[in-house]
Amino acid sequence: MSIHFVREVLRAVAGQGVPEDLVLQRAAIPSAFLNEPLARVSPEQFGTLWRTVARHLQDEFFALDAHPVRPGAYALLCHGLLGCDDLRAALRYLCRYTEVVLDGMRASLEVNGDTATLRLRDVRPRATPFAHATYFMVAYGLACWLIARRIPILQCQLAGCAPGFESEYRVMFCEDLRFDATDGALVIPSDLLSQPVTQTRDALRQFLRRAPDVFLVKYRNTDSLAAQVRARLRALAPPDWPTLNTMAGSLGAAPSTFRRRLGAEGATFQSIKNGLRRDMAITSLREESLSVEQLAQALGFAEASAFHRAFVKWTGMRPSAYRRGGLGVLNAG
Repeated sequence: MSIHFVREVLRAVAGQGVPEDLVLQRAAIPSAFLNEPLARVSPEQFGTLWRTVARHLQDEFFALDAHPVRPGAYALLCHGLLGCDDLRAALRYLCRYTEVVLDGMRASLEVNGDTATLRLRDVRPRATPFAHATYFMVAYGLACWLIARRIPILQCQLAGCAPGFESEYRVMFCEDLRFDATDGALVIPSDLLSQPVTQTRDALRQFLRRAPDVFLVKYRNTDSLAAQVRARLRALAPPDWPTLNTMAGSLGAAPSTFRRRLGAEGATFQSIKNGLRRDMAITSLREESLSVEQLAQALGFAEASAFHRAFVKWTGMRPSAYRRGGLGVLNAG
């Protein structure tokens, strides 16, 4: 996760008596990272930061509402959602919960043909999208967990000005992401509303031990087809990655079935490969001494220029600039 999100947390709780140095230390985040825009932290570090700030504030929502969300409120929500039959009922329950717990926000579920929208109406003007993004991060991660599958996000709208690191929000939500919205909105396929809630109270105990880390990244189901594809690709060097038809055959599926099943999980074969290449490139630029040309070849790009274009699309920066920033972070740490 980008250091920008850490800075957003600290900005949200500024003046609330939260000891910044202490919470950063508890999360093992060097304070020097705050001045390094390319720095990244793990979901575990960000989760520790979240929990530490919540304990100091006695508020699980970063003082983003006039009324604090007392510690334990999220766990109570989760227990209540287990009694819902399907995702539709769970999202409606979440909307009622929002109205009871938050003073300034109202949520509703709107279904229109093939799409369903979780809409967030906010009485407070928002200078940044962090409040709406935090709400939707929690709601989305919980919804995916309840039905044990990743839910494709078709569109996301957030109140607040574009923050200057829009690409990080797009990684978190989706490509079709809009800022300066009157209402917050998270749009998903409506056919998923009939998916049953499959989790149990035993599973909830494990889930809560990992919260909020578990909903800080897009939901991953280790039994999903996308997860199987990722695992197989990780075991090979990118130049040796199979074609779609070969991968489908190795998993015992026809290519058309393979595409359809990945699509139902909100993924494509190409998007999985792109995501893995992106992660491998970022790691290599920070930790290894390969030249950019060597790295491009190792990642399976025919030309270094193609890698340059892809990396700029992934991160908004050239590989060489990212490497210089990464070295600065490592030295600072």
